[in-house]
Amino acid sequence: MAKIIPIFKTNDNTDPNNYKPISLLCNFNRIFEKLIFKRVESFIEQNNPLSPSQCGFRKTLSAQHAILYFDIVSTIQTNIDKRLLMFGVFIDLRKAFDTVDHKILRHKLDHYRFSGVINKWFSSYLQGQIQTTKIDSYISARKDTTCGVLQGSVFGPLLFLIYVNDIQESSEKLKSFPFSDDTNILYYMLTKILGPWK
Repeated sequence: MAKIIPIFKTNDNTDPNNYKPISLLCNFNRIFEKLIFKRVESFIEQNNPLSPSQCGFRKTLSAQHAILYFDIVSTIQTNIDKRLLMFGVFIDLRKAFDTVDHKILRHKLDHYRFSGVINKWFSSYLQGQIQTTKIDSYISARKDTTCGVLQGSVFGPLLFLIYVNDIQESSEKLKSFPFSDDTNILYYMLTKILGPWK
């Protein structure tokens, strides 16, 4: 069971969408998650199931690594210099952790060889979640969590990365530049633009 503490971000403090839901978990849960996480992290380091271009929420990687790895600004400038027609979509998922579908996540865990006992453990971990929300001294009634991964949990960021890991493979014509829950997608036209820019 998680106790959700809404943390205010920016803008209007009366709009619930401007709060980040941080999950407070019991000490036993956090210790147990850390033990399992070490095993999972070791598996990831040995088998590299995550895309090398994903630098968000990764050990020893950061935004600087992402800039060095694919330098989206340089890519755009190069294509402009070549007078290639280019389209870009810049995605910033709102409430990204809350959008994770548990059924799809379990399927992806199995796809990336988190199968057998560990997959059953993750299924149990995801299905049995209950949460309450605490605002000042008020605590809401308990509710089952049917989707999403917990912000503030040890596994939340990793499970989200696994969930979005294959976004680069969704199209051969689009080039993706992911960083945690932000993704930039570019499409280059091979035909050069003729005539002056307008």
